[in-house]
Amino acid sequence: MARQKFILQIRTGETFLYRKGGTESQVFEIRLCEKIVDKSLFVALRQAYNRFPYFNSRLREIDGKIYLVRNEVTPTPQRTRRLRPLGSYATQGNVLDVTIWDNSIFVSFHHGMCDGRGVMPFIRTLLYLYFNDLYPKKSFNVPGLRLPGEPFLETELSDPVTEGNFRFDPEKVFRVDKTAFPIPLVNSAERNDGKSWRYEFSFANEDVMRLCKANGCTPPILVAILMQRAVIALNPSAVEPILCNMVCDWRESIGLPDTFRNCVTSIYLPLAIEEKELPLSELGPRFRTLVAEQKKTDSARCSASAMIILSDGLSKLQSYDEKAATIEKFVSRPTDSFVLSYTGQARLGDLEQYVESIHVYSSGVRDFFLQMSAVNGKLIIDMVQPFLDSDYADAFAAECKKEGLACSRTGLIAFSTPKDRFISYRTLWEAIAGGWQNLMKKAH
Repeated sequence: MARQKFILQIRTGETFLYRKGGTESQVFEIRLCEKIVDKSLFVALRQAYNRFPYFNSRLREIDGKIYLVRNEVTPTPQRTRRLRPLGSYATQGNVLDVTIWDNSIFVSFHHGMCDGRGVMPFIRTLLYLYFNDLYPKKSFNVPGLRLPGEPFLETELSDPVTEGNFRFDPEKVFRVDKTAFPIPLVNSAERNDGKSWRYEFSFANEDVMRLCKANGCTPPILVAILMQRAVIALNPSAVEPILCNMVCDWRESIGLPDTFRNCVTSIYLPLAIEEKELPLSELGPRFRTLVAEQKKTDSARCSASAMIILSDGLSKLQSYDEKAATIEKFVSRPTDSFVLSYTGQARLGDLEQYVESIHVYSSGVRDFFLQMSAVNGKLIIDMVQPFLDSDYADAFAAECKKEGLACSRTGLIAFSTPKDRFISYRTLWEAIAGGWQNLMKKAH
């Protein structure tokens, strides 16, 4: 498996391939409780690529279509404060990269290749192999671990667009009104420099679960309600409902439980302004019902079918520039009111004791974004925003306090994740090819 050849056309995830100037890296930052030993990480990464060769890959355009192909070289981790642009000379063309700084391991990946759930099995394996090399006399149990030498799971390489089951009955689809309040600061934010800002919130998981159980909700539903209340507190004259666009994974619904490819769209949780005073005990069960209705098979497949509709639309366009212009129309306007994504429990088993926290983020976002993760007894939220103002972080913290939910919070963090270099290299090779063709014409 170590040098297995493959060529995988990218259909789901295409929207991240046709972006002006490239797409910013999505980053999982895994902060360990102790200093990282470079040698052990180098060994672990090489072994992890043996189990996940599709992450040791580069993008390649063939006849106007973009494929994920085996990279002939394996990049090594580097201790550097700056993330390396994916698809660049620094990563030897790879579209997944691992870097180190202080106690953090940064796993950067191209969102056109996979989503957060798709990359998490790789991260679990990488951490297991790292600690296994670091502590050879210890034995670690990590649930669902995929190790080098094991075969691919049945649907691991499947592309949802071409292999998913999207059959549904339109009469059984549960529909939610998506009318939403546009957060003024988001819509007025300048986005020319690609910078973003974020706050890190950390909660004791037992405190979160205690509040959830008392009010019939789940951690993402709880966070959604608290954020919606915060938005209302800052915008009391708003008329439209505050809409949480909750990122939802459709792998099980379309029959591809283990695909590493992108397989998410959103479900929707609206909170009307006049409902702001309703207690959590009423809102929690209501939102839980909304989630359950949208996750039923017909509704889930209807939502997931957006991947096919967009991909089929792109396939009808001839040029890269046409596709990029189409995608720009979709992504140029921010999502109202905010987006919430929960990667779930890290499920690191015995390794959790060595992990201080996990953070998920990407810069250049046009949306107000809450990225949630859970590890080592903590729920972590990265509040990513395209503006400097602290009001929304303050208001969210205030809503947590009202419910007796203690949290720690950082100050404002400015950050930038680099855009991939696939576009620039593609343009370079087009120019070289065009120049060569012109020379041949003149020669004849």
